[in-house]
Amino acid sequence: MTETDIAAPAKRDGFAVASLATGVLGFFGITALLGLVFGIVALVRIHRSGERGRGFAIGGIAASVAWAIAVPVAAVLLLAALASSSNAPILAMQVDDCYNVARPAQDAAKVSCDGDHDGLLLDSFTMAGPQVPYPGDRKVRDSALSVCSDRLKSLLEDAGAVPAEPMITGYGPDEAAWAKGSRTAMCGFESHAGSWRGN
Repeated sequence: MTETDIAAPAKRDGFAVASLATGVLGFFGITALLGLVFGIVALVRIHRSGERGRGFAIGGIAASVAWAIAVPVAAVLLLAALASSSNAPILAMQVDDCYNVARPAQDAAKVSCDGDHDGLLLDSFTMAGPQVPYPGDRKVRDSALSVCSDRLKSLLEDAGAVPAEPMITGYGPDEAAWAKGSRTAMCGFESHAGSWRGN
């Protein structure tokens, strides 16, 4: 038997290789679709030509399908986490309390003023009487910020240690809290350029 009598191994289908590569990188979104398409094309070509690469094509398809399921699920979970974070706990705090604002999957939290914090509550006021119906999210938010701005502007000049680029903030009750009788808004300073220490 001579070297010419030995059949050369079939080459691997290029679409199969492309399917595996793009399927593994499916978290980019479009690559998952490409991995699926390349894998299907590769299986059809391999069936006709007898080339190698069936395992690569199947692996690419499987990875693409897995990413196609995982990416939307992860997006939904992230959105749910963002929606679940709330600044409502700030309304349960007291004047002179320090806090960190809400972060993804976390509510706002009261923290020690001796450590790093995002905000400091300096005032509070009653927004309306007990019989006043809820005016809506935007009106409550705008009203709380407007009144808080008027009440706290003078404190900016007298404050000894203020955050970098201090922002006056106002937090009013949401509809559920309003329905339970809450009418108190909290006013404070927040840093939007990093946490600060002290009050």
